[in-house]
Amino acid sequence: MEIVAELIRRNYDVGEVGLPRWLESAHQRRHRKMVVETGKGKFLAKTYHRQPVVLDSLMFQHNLSDHLRKNDLPVAGIQRTRAGRGFAEADTWLLELQEFVEGGSMRVTSKTLGVSGDALGRLHKVCQYVPAPPRDTLMWRFSEVPRPTFQQMYAQACEEVGEATVAPFCDQLAKFSHEGATALDAEKRDQFETGLIHGDWHGGNLMFRGDELVAIVDLEFSGSGCYLEDIAYGISNLCIRTSTNEERLRMRTNILLDHYQRHRVLSYAEMVALYYAVGVKHITTVAYQIRMLKTIAGFNAAQWMERLAFQCQWLAEQSRKARWGE
Repeated sequence: MEIVAELIRRNYDVGEVGLPRWLESAHQRRHRKMVVETGKGKFLAKTYHRQPVVLDSLMFQHNLSDHLRKNDLPVAGIQRTRAGRGFAEADTWLLELQEFVEGGSMRVTSKTLGVSGDALGRLHKVCQYVPAPPRDTLMWRFSEVPRPTFQQMYAQACEEVGEATVAPFCDQLAKFSHEGATALDAEKRDQFETGLIHGDWHGGNLMFRGDELVAIVDLEFSGSGCYLEDIAYGISNLCIRTSTNEERLRMRTNILLDHYQRHRVLSYAEMVALYYAVGVKHITTVAYQIRMLKTIAGFNAAQWMERLAFQCQWLAEQSRKARWGE
Protein backbone atom coordinates (compact mmCIF):
# COMPACT_ATOMS: atom_id res chain seq x y z
CA MET A 1 0.00 0.00 0.00
CA GLU A 2 2.89 2.34 0.68
CA ILE A 3 4.23 1.67 -2.83
CA VAL A 4 0.83 2.62 -4.27
CA ALA A 5 0.69 5.76 -2.11
CA GLU A 6 4.19 6.79 -3.22
CA LEU A 7 3.29 6.32 -6.91
CA ILE A 8 0.30 8.62 -6.40
CA ARG A 9 2.48 11.24 -4.66
CA ARG A 10 5.01 11.21 -7.48
CA ASN A 11 2.49 11.48 -10.31
CA TYR A 12 -0.61 13.37 -9.09
CA ASP A 13 -1.31 16.83 -7.69
CA VAL A 14 -3.75 15.74 -4.99
CA GLY A 15 -2.07 17.06 -1.85
CA GLU A 16 -1.45 14.80 1.12
CA VAL A 17 -1.89 11.11 0.30
CA GLY A 18 -3.00 8.65 2.98
CA LEU A 19 -2.34 4.92 3.00
CA PRO A 20 -4.77 3.18 0.59
CA ARG A 21 -7.12 0.48 1.86
CA TRP A 22 -8.91 -2.30 0.01
CA LEU A 23 -12.38 -1.42 -1.25
CA GLU A 24 -14.62 -3.66 0.79
CA SER A 25 -17.13 -5.92 -0.96
CA ALA A 26 -15.67 -5.12 -4.41
CA HIS A 27 -14.70 -7.86 -6.87
CA GLN A 28 -10.91 -8.01 -7.10
CA ARG A 29 -10.73 -10.47 -10.01
CA ARG A 30 -9.61 -8.41 -12.99
CA HIS A 31 -7.74 -5.69 -11.10
CA ARG A 32 -7.18 -4.48 -7.56
CA LYS A 33 -9.41 -1.73 -6.19
CA MET A 34 -8.45 0.50 -3.29
CA VAL A 35 -9.76 3.66 -1.63
CA VAL A 36 -7.30 6.46 -0.92
CA GLU A 37 -7.87 9.68 1.01
CA THR A 38 -6.01 12.74 -0.27
CA GLY A 39 -5.92 16.46 0.26
CA LYS A 40 -8.25 16.82 -2.73
CA GLY A 41 -10.77 14.24 -1.55
CA LYS A 42 -11.37 10.52 -1.81
CA PHE A 43 -10.35 8.50 -4.86
CA LEU A 44 -10.74 4.95 -6.14
CA ALA A 45 -7.33 3.55 -7.09
CA LYS A 46 -7.23 0.63 -9.54
CA THR A 47 -4.16 -1.31 -10.67
CA TYR A 48 -3.66 -3.15 -13.97
CA HIS A 49 -1.00 -5.28 -15.62
CA ARG A 50 1.22 -3.11 -17.82
CA GLN A 51 0.55 -4.57 -21.27
CA PRO A 52 -0.06 -2.87 -24.65
CA VAL A 53 -3.61 -4.22 -24.91
CA VAL A 54 -4.41 -2.87 -21.42
CA LEU A 55 -2.94 0.55 -22.30
CA ASP A 56 -5.10 0.73 -25.41
CA SER A 57 -8.20 -0.33 -23.47
CA LEU A 58 -7.64 2.25 -20.74
CA MET A 59 -7.14 5.08 -23.19
CA PHE A 60 -10.38 4.14 -24.95
CA GLN A 61 -12.27 3.93 -21.65
CA HIS A 62 -10.98 7.35 -20.58
CA ASN A 63 -11.95 8.94 -23.90
CA LEU A 64 -15.38 7.33 -23.64
CA SER A 65 -15.75 8.57 -20.06
CA ASP A 66 -14.94 12.11 -21.19
CA HIS A 67 -17.44 11.84 -24.05
CA LEU A 68 -20.24 10.64 -21.77
CA ARG A 69 -19.55 13.40 -19.27
CA LYS A 70 -19.68 16.04 -22.03
CA ASN A 71 -23.10 14.65 -23.00
CA ASP A 72 -24.44 14.90 -19.44
CA LEU A 73 -24.24 11.19 -18.63
CA PRO A 74 -22.79 10.74 -15.14
CA VAL A 75 -19.50 8.89 -14.84
CA ALA A 76 -16.70 8.73 -12.29
CA GLY A 77 -14.16 11.34 -13.38
CA ILE A 78 -10.62 10.21 -14.22
CA GLN A 79 -7.94 12.10 -12.30
CA ARG A 80 -5.17 13.11 -14.69
CA THR A 81 -1.49 12.91 -13.79
CA ARG A 82 0.78 15.95 -13.84
CA ALA A 83 1.69 14.90 -17.39
CA GLY A 84 -2.00 14.90 -18.36
CA ARG A 85 -2.29 11.14 -18.66
CA GLY A 86 -5.11 8.95 -17.36
CA PHE A 87 -2.81 6.56 -15.54
CA ALA A 88 0.59 6.35 -13.86
CA GLU A 89 3.09 3.67 -14.83
CA ALA A 90 5.32 1.48 -12.65
CA ASP A 91 7.65 -1.28 -13.83
CA THR A 92 5.07 -3.99 -14.52
CA TRP A 93 1.78 -2.35 -13.59
CA LEU A 94 -0.40 0.73 -14.07
CA LEU A 95 -2.37 2.83 -11.63
CA GLU A 96 -5.64 4.61 -12.44
CA LEU A 97 -7.18 7.16 -10.09
CA GLN A 98 -10.93 7.80 -10.30
CA GLU A 99 -13.25 10.12 -8.46
CA PHE A 100 -14.83 8.14 -5.62
CA VAL A 101 -18.58 8.25 -6.12
CA GLU A 102 -20.71 8.14 -2.99
CA GLY A 103 -23.72 5.96 -3.74
CA GLY A 104 -24.98 2.42 -3.96
CA SER A 105 -26.03 -0.15 -6.51
CA MET A 106 -29.35 0.47 -8.22
CA ARG A 107 -32.42 -0.44 -6.18
CA VAL A 108 -35.23 -1.41 -8.56
CA THR A 109 -38.21 0.95 -8.42
CA SER A 110 -40.46 2.42 -11.10
CA LYS A 111 -38.42 5.62 -10.89
CA THR A 112 -34.97 4.03 -11.13
CA LEU A 113 -36.09 1.72 -13.97
CA GLY A 114 -37.11 4.78 -15.96
CA VAL A 115 -33.82 6.52 -15.18
CA SER A 116 -31.78 3.45 -16.21
CA GLY A 117 -33.72 3.02 -19.48
CA ASP A 118 -33.32 6.71 -20.26
CA ALA A 119 -29.57 6.58 -19.55
CA LEU A 120 -29.05 3.51 -21.75
CA GLY A 121 -30.99 5.07 -24.62
CA ARG A 122 -28.97 8.28 -24.33
CA LEU A 123 -25.70 6.34 -24.18
CA HIS A 124 -26.50 4.49 -27.41
CA LYS A 125 -27.64 7.73 -29.05
CA VAL A 126 -24.70 9.98 -28.14
CA CYS A 127 -22.15 7.24 -28.91
CA GLN A 128 -23.72 6.35 -32.25
CA TYR A 129 -20.75 7.59 -34.30
CA VAL A 130 -17.99 7.14 -31.73
CA PRO A 131 -15.30 4.76 -33.03
CA ALA A 132 -15.55 1.57 -31.00
CA PRO A 133 -12.89 -1.15 -30.72
CA PRO A 134 -13.79 -4.83 -30.98
CA ARG A 135 -14.71 -6.29 -27.60
CA ASP A 136 -12.91 -9.21 -25.99
CA THR A 137 -16.18 -11.14 -25.84
CA LEU A 138 -18.32 -12.59 -28.61
CA MET A 139 -20.66 -9.97 -30.07
CA TRP A 140 -23.49 -12.49 -30.33
CA ARG A 141 -22.99 -14.25 -27.00
CA PHE A 142 -26.64 -13.51 -26.13
CA SER A 143 -27.96 -15.43 -29.14
CA GLU A 144 -27.56 -18.98 -27.87
CA VAL A 145 -27.40 -20.62 -24.43
CA PRO A 146 -24.02 -22.40 -23.99
CA ARG A 147 -24.92 -26.09 -23.87
CA PRO A 148 -22.26 -27.25 -21.33
CA THR A 149 -23.21 -24.49 -18.87
CA PHE A 150 -26.91 -25.35 -19.10
CA GLN A 151 -26.22 -29.08 -18.78
CA GLN A 152 -24.34 -28.47 -15.54
CA MET A 153 -27.29 -26.56 -14.08
CA TYR A 154 -29.66 -29.33 -15.19
CA ALA A 155 -27.47 -32.01 -13.59
CA GLN A 156 -27.32 -30.04 -10.35
CA ALA A 157 -31.12 -29.62 -10.36
CA CYS A 158 -31.61 -33.36 -10.92
CA GLU A 159 -29.39 -34.12 -7.93
CA GLU A 160 -31.53 -31.81 -5.79
CA VAL A 161 -35.05 -33.04 -6.63
CA GLY A 162 -34.78 -35.81 -9.20
CA GLU A 163 -34.92 -35.89 -12.99
CA ALA A 164 -38.67 -36.54 -13.18
CA THR A 165 -39.40 -33.20 -11.49
CA VAL A 166 -36.87 -31.19 -13.49
CA ALA A 167 -37.35 -32.72 -16.96
CA PRO A 168 -40.56 -30.80 -17.89
CA PHE A 169 -38.89 -27.46 -17.09
CA CYS A 170 -35.81 -28.51 -19.04
CA ASP A 171 -37.98 -29.35 -22.06
CA GLN A 172 -39.62 -25.91 -21.91
CA LEU A 173 -36.27 -24.16 -21.70
CA ALA A 174 -34.82 -26.25 -24.52
CA LYS A 175 -37.79 -25.29 -26.72
CA PHE A 176 -37.35 -21.61 -25.84
CA SER A 177 -33.60 -21.79 -26.51
CA HIS A 178 -34.23 -23.36 -29.91
CA GLU A 179 -36.75 -20.64 -30.79
CA GLY A 180 -34.27 -18.02 -29.54
CA ALA A 181 -31.46 -19.38 -31.69
CA THR A 182 -33.81 -19.13 -34.68
CA ALA A 183 -34.95 -15.57 -33.84
CA LEU A 184 -31.32 -14.47 -33.44
CA ASP A 185 -29.96 -16.53 -36.32
CA ALA A 186 -26.93 -15.20 -38.20
CA GLU A 187 -29.01 -14.65 -41.35
CA LYS A 188 -31.24 -12.17 -39.45
CA ARG A 189 -28.55 -10.19 -37.68
CA ASP A 190 -28.20 -7.52 -40.35
CA GLN A 191 -31.65 -6.34 -39.18
CA PHE A 192 -30.26 -5.49 -35.73
CA GLU A 193 -28.41 -2.21 -35.28
CA THR A 194 -24.88 -2.27 -33.91
CA GLY A 195 -22.63 0.39 -32.43
CA LEU A 196 -20.86 1.26 -29.20
CA ILE A 197 -22.42 -0.53 -26.23
CA HIS A 198 -21.70 -0.53 -22.50
CA GLY A 199 -21.42 -4.32 -22.45
CA ASP A 200 -22.34 -4.94 -18.79
CA TRP A 201 -25.53 -2.98 -18.08
CA HIS A 202 -26.80 -4.19 -14.70
CA GLY A 203 -27.72 -2.70 -11.34
CA GLY A 204 -24.25 -3.10 -9.85
CA ASN A 205 -22.78 -0.83 -12.52
CA LEU A 206 -25.40 1.90 -12.03
CA MET A 207 -24.60 3.94 -8.93
CA PHE A 208 -27.58 5.70 -7.36
CA ARG A 209 -28.26 8.07 -4.50
CA GLY A 210 -31.95 7.63 -3.90
CA ASP A 211 -33.61 7.98 -7.31
CA GLU A 212 -30.67 9.89 -8.83
CA LEU A 213 -28.18 8.13 -11.11
CA VAL A 214 -24.80 9.47 -10.00
CA ALA A 215 -22.43 7.29 -12.05
CA ILE A 216 -22.31 4.69 -14.82
CA VAL A 217 -19.28 2.58 -13.95
CA ASP A 218 -17.25 -0.32 -15.35
CA LEU A 219 -16.65 0.71 -18.95
CA GLU A 220 -14.06 -1.99 -19.55
CA PHE A 221 -16.48 -4.19 -21.51
CA SER A 222 -17.56 -1.29 -23.74
CA GLY A 223 -16.91 -1.52 -27.45
CA SER A 224 -18.50 -2.53 -30.71
CA GLY A 225 -21.59 -4.66 -30.22
CA CYS A 226 -25.28 -5.15 -30.86
CA TYR A 227 -27.60 -2.77 -29.01
CA LEU A 228 -29.86 -5.72 -28.21
CA GLU A 229 -27.17 -7.10 -25.90
CA ASP A 230 -27.23 -4.05 -23.61
CA ILE A 231 -31.03 -3.88 -23.62
CA ALA A 232 -31.41 -7.63 -23.06
CA TYR A 233 -28.98 -7.64 -20.15
CA GLY A 234 -30.69 -4.60 -18.63
CA ILE A 235 -34.15 -6.18 -18.83
CA SER A 236 -33.02 -9.62 -17.62
CA ASN A 237 -31.19 -8.16 -14.62
CA LEU A 238 -33.47 -5.25 -13.69
CA CYS A 239 -36.93 -6.37 -14.82
CA ILE A 240 -37.04 -10.17 -14.93
CA ARG A 241 -34.40 -11.45 -12.49
CA THR A 242 -36.37 -13.35 -9.78
CA SER A 243 -39.98 -12.33 -10.35
CA THR A 244 -42.76 -14.69 -11.44
CA ASN A 245 -45.49 -12.06 -11.22
CA GLU A 246 -46.69 -11.39 -14.76
CA GLU A 247 -47.97 -7.89 -14.04
CA ARG A 248 -44.67 -6.94 -12.41
CA LEU A 249 -42.70 -8.38 -15.33
CA ARG A 250 -44.83 -6.43 -17.79
CA MET A 251 -44.73 -3.16 -15.85
CA ARG A 252 -40.98 -3.20 -15.25
CA THR A 253 -40.11 -4.16 -18.82
CA ASN A 254 -42.43 -1.54 -20.33
CA ILE A 255 -41.04 1.22 -18.10
CA LEU A 256 -37.46 0.49 -19.13
CA LEU A 257 -38.30 0.13 -22.83
CA ASP A 258 -40.52 3.23 -22.94
CA HIS A 259 -37.77 5.40 -21.47
CA TYR A 260 -35.11 3.83 -23.69
CA GLN A 261 -37.14 4.49 -26.84
CA ARG A 262 -37.38 8.20 -26.10
CA HIS A 263 -33.86 8.29 -27.54
CA ARG A 264 -33.65 5.33 -29.91
CA VAL A 265 -36.70 3.51 -31.27
CA LEU A 266 -36.34 -0.23 -31.74
CA SER A 267 -37.18 -1.61 -35.17
CA TYR A 268 -39.89 -4.23 -35.68
CA ALA A 269 -37.23 -6.93 -36.08
CA GLU A 270 -35.49 -5.85 -32.88
CA MET A 271 -38.73 -5.88 -30.88
CA VAL A 272 -39.59 -9.41 -32.02
CA ALA A 273 -36.09 -10.73 -31.27
CA LEU A 274 -35.54 -8.75 -28.05
CA TYR A 275 -37.56 -10.99 -25.75
CA TYR A 276 -35.66 -14.06 -26.90
CA ALA A 277 -32.38 -12.20 -26.38
CA VAL A 278 -33.54 -11.38 -22.83
CA GLY A 279 -34.35 -15.03 -22.12
CA VAL A 280 -31.14 -16.39 -23.59
CA LYS A 281 -29.11 -13.87 -21.62
CA HIS A 282 -31.08 -14.64 -18.47
CA ILE A 283 -30.72 -18.44 -18.72
CA THR A 284 -27.02 -18.11 -19.48
CA THR A 285 -26.37 -15.77 -16.54
CA VAL A 286 -28.27 -17.91 -14.04
CA ALA A 287 -26.67 -21.15 -15.27
CA TYR A 288 -23.20 -19.64 -15.03
CA GLN A 289 -23.76 -18.20 -11.54
CA ILE A 290 -25.52 -21.24 -10.08
CA ARG A 291 -22.57 -23.40 -11.08
CA MET A 292 -20.26 -21.30 -8.87
CA LEU A 293 -22.60 -20.24 -6.05
CA LYS A 294 -25.03 -23.22 -5.81
CA THR A 295 -27.83 -20.82 -4.80
CA ILE A 296 -28.73 -17.38 -6.18
CA ALA A 297 -31.13 -15.00 -4.41
CA GLY A 298 -32.10 -17.88 -2.12
CA PHE A 299 -33.04 -20.32 -4.91
CA ASN A 300 -31.22 -23.52 -5.83
CA ALA A 301 -30.78 -24.97 -9.33
CA ALA A 302 -34.08 -26.88 -9.35
CA GLN A 303 -36.04 -23.84 -8.18
CA TRP A 304 -34.33 -21.72 -10.81
CA MET A 305 -35.22 -24.21 -13.55
CA GLU A 306 -38.89 -23.81 -12.62
CA ARG A 307 -38.65 -19.99 -12.45
CA LEU A 308 -36.76 -19.77 -15.71
CA ALA A 309 -39.35 -21.93 -17.47
CA PHE A 310 -42.13 -19.58 -16.31
CA GLN A 311 -40.21 -16.43 -17.18
CA CYS A 312 -39.22 -17.68 -20.63
CA GLN A 313 -42.80 -18.72 -21.39
CA TRP A 314 -43.81 -15.14 -20.59
CA LEU A 315 -41.01 -13.74 -22.75
CA ALA A 316 -42.01 -15.95 -25.71
CA GLU A 317 -45.57 -14.64 -25.41
CA GLN A 318 -44.29 -11.03 -25.51
CA SER A 319 -42.34 -11.81 -28.66
CA ARG A 320 -45.46 -13.29 -30.25
CA LYS A 321 -47.44 -10.15 -29.37
CA ALA A 322 -44.69 -7.93 -30.81
CA ARG A 323 -44.71 -9.98 -34.01
CA TRP A 324 -48.47 -9.60 -34.50
CA GLY A 325 -48.79 -6.08 -33.13
CA GLU A 326 -50.94 -7.07 -30.17
